[in-house]
Amino acid sequence: MYSHLRRRWRTGFTLVELLVVIAIIGILVALLLPAIQSAREAARRSQCQSNLHNLGIALHNYHDAHKTFPPAMVVRKPTTGAPDSVTNGRFMFANWAIMILPYIEEQALADRFVISLTSPLGKVTDDVNNEPRGTELSVMLCPSDRGLGQKYQGVNAINAGNGNWARGNYGLNGFQHWPNNWNVPGIFDDFSSGIGGINRSNSLAKITDGASKTIMVAEMRVGMSDKDRRGVWAMALCGSSFHCNHVTNGTLPPNACGGSEDDILDSDDVIAELGEDYLRSECMLPYDVGDQSGQSVVRSMHPGGAFVAMADASVRFVSDYVDCGAQGFLPSSTPSKILGDNATPELFRVWQRLNVARDGMVIPEQE
Repeated sequence: MYSHLRRRWRTGFTLVELLVVIAIIGILVALLLPAIQSAREAARRSQCQSNLHNLGIALHNYHDAHKTFPPAMVVRKPTTGAPDSVTNGRFMFANWAIMILPYIEEQALADRFVISLTSPLGKVTDDVNNEPRGTELSVMLCPSDRGLGQKYQGVNAINAGNGNWARGNYGLNGFQHWPNNWNVPGIFDDFSSGIGGINRSNSLAKITDGASKTIMVAEMRVGMSDKDRRGVWAMALCGSSFHCNHVTNGTLPPNACGGSEDDILDSDDVIAELGEDYLRSECMLPYDVGDQSGQSVVRSMHPGGAFVAMADASVRFVSDYVDCGAQGFLPSSTPSKILGDNATPELFRVWQRLNVARDGMVIPEQE
């Protein structure tokens, strides 16, 4: 008879309570997400550092075997016709990355390349090299970037073959003065010397500034589309697998974002495809020169700077705000220790000095 007085217990939440719980969960997720992202980026940074260190060790092993570091690119001078440019990709053979494959435990991949300076089918662009050049190598890819699975497919068969080029995020420190044509003498003087150049390179003995004070390999971002040849490990071009003129032609610190810093082959096709506004927002707007790869900038997806491997195989992080002079093109005279108007101490600052192997000038903080 008293059943109608029994208390009825609720078996669920009210709408207000449910909304409060959802709000609390949302706040907790918002608080935890930056920490999770930070942890993931820390792991990616660690992997990138490890990659650079391994490449540095491989380059030293190559040096031990050959008594010098590998050249940035190996090309063949045309036997007929007018002198051709080394910046248009028509005569690409081996590059430094292909040459160190046996020293990163990739001897089998090295054996699959058919490269010869004398054979009609000896260029890396030939179809016979389609499969090996498209092989993705984890040691060549920074996990913070988007290179995995995003191959460069090329624009035309003359300097891209039929596509299938795997990406790479690490470029050899090439020479700072880059002769465009075969009829221009190669420059190898004190203020142009990086690690490797056209068919020649430096040895440790020639890095008189010190191996721990000279950059050997630096990061590079991969292209923004399959027509963008920036960041391609087997491609023997500036901006693809090595850096050149990256401390000249004005102020070009890591991750420079003024626009038009990278001179890359087929840049006009990249701009037409993606648009200037998008490329500028990504700090990847190339110079609309279109017909040559003659300048690159050290870039990375790590906030605040980029990793570099020094010539002693140690890895450093260089800030975007490194002391960088407004250096014009470096002098093209015979080797000399005399500073000319184009390489004054005021313009030749920390970034320039780190990239040149024997400029003879100390880091300003050490003066």
